[in-house]
Amino acid sequence: MTPHPSVVYLAPDKMGGIITVIANLLDQRGPDGLAAEVLLVHNHLSTDTRFAGRLHCDRQSTFEHSLPLENLRSVLRRMARAIPPGPGVIVAADLIDLAMLSVHDVGRAVVLILHGDTDYYYDLAAKHDAVVHAYVAASRRMYTRLLEILPHRASSIFHLPYGIPLPARVRARTPGPLRLIFAGRLEHGQKGVMDLPAIDAGLRARGVDRTWTIAGGGPDEARLRAAWAGAPGVTFAGTLAQDATVDLLADHDVFVLPTRNEGFPLALLETMGAGTVPVVSDIASGVPDLVTHGVSGLLPPVGDVDAFAAAIATLAADRPTLERMSAECRRVIETRFDIRDRAADYEALFARYADLYRPLSPQARLRYGSRLDHPWIPNLLVRGLRTAIRMAR
Repeated sequence: MTPHPSVVYLAPDKMGGIITVIANLLDQRGPDGLAAEVLLVHNHLSTDTRFAGRLHCDRQSTFEHSLPLENLRSVLRRMARAIPPGPGVIVAADLIDLAMLSVHDVGRAVVLILHGDTDYYYDLAAKHDAVVHAYVAASRRMYTRLLEILPHRASSIFHLPYGIPLPARVRARTPGPLRLIFAGRLEHGQKGVMDLPAIDAGLRARGVDRTWTIAGGGPDEARLRAAWAGAPGVTFAGTLAQDATVDLLADHDVFVLPTRNEGFPLALLETMGAGTVPVVSDIASGVPDLVTHGVSGLLPPVGDVDAFAAAIATLAADRPTLERMSAECRRVIETRFDIRDRAADYEALFARYADLYRPLSPQARLRYGSRLDHPWIPNLLVRGLRTAIRMAR
């Protein structure tokens, strides 16, 4: 009996945007004739918060590995065996996914979703040209960059923005201090979270009456708490479930995001859907698709702490403008980023799996690994050697 066609999502099993994108798509599945399966990839060496929820799919499983300690070839063989048999689509998002697909033809159309406007994702796209059957870019910037990098693939590069379920609760006008929130990964390299205490200091110097809520966790949480120690009106809410985070947004006036780079930031979709006004770094990808400066938010330059403080102070002093922006934020999400419309676009692409699929190209090859990553070297031996080397350092 021929297996039923399905869409298999590969994703790291850590809390974050990739899991949220997949969850939103699965929650809005239509009657497209394709089953939905999820393979969560867990690296035992990762320290990220692990996603432990159940997704709205027909089958969910977890693939475990310990790279780079293990023999890469052994890991990829195991991963290929974990892919359900049958036709359909495999949705890839990361290096290990594409490494496996470079040496194992699983008989499915490979769709690569780019989740970031960084060299890492563009390098993945270019290196695995012979493996990927269709590329998806959520932002206009990423779509344009992919066309520049892979002009010969123009017909198989698609601009498909994400969407979200419209939040049930929407921010309401409230007198008193301006209510500020940051919700996301507490990490400075990308998210710029260590700018937040300095922005707050600038607000206090300007006499702005404000409160802060910081929702999330991450590697820089302790450092952020220490930098903000003693400041009044700052609450750390900890790591919350996705629905709780979205609900919390409606209790705030302004979402502050001093990010350095994004692909298509889901946090902005969610905060704007709740009517909370974003003050976000003026970056090239994702943000211009959502925020119009002075209309649906404010866009200070990246890393300019004083400009962030000045922008927030403007909203604190001009509450009518804040209310107009809040209404426009909600309107943008309702009219352009409702998940019911966006999920249909993804499903239409996945339904073309039979036309997209081609057998694994002879040009496809594994581009990673060392002298220990040969298929004939026992994994137990490789793991033992690498563990001993790591412990000796």
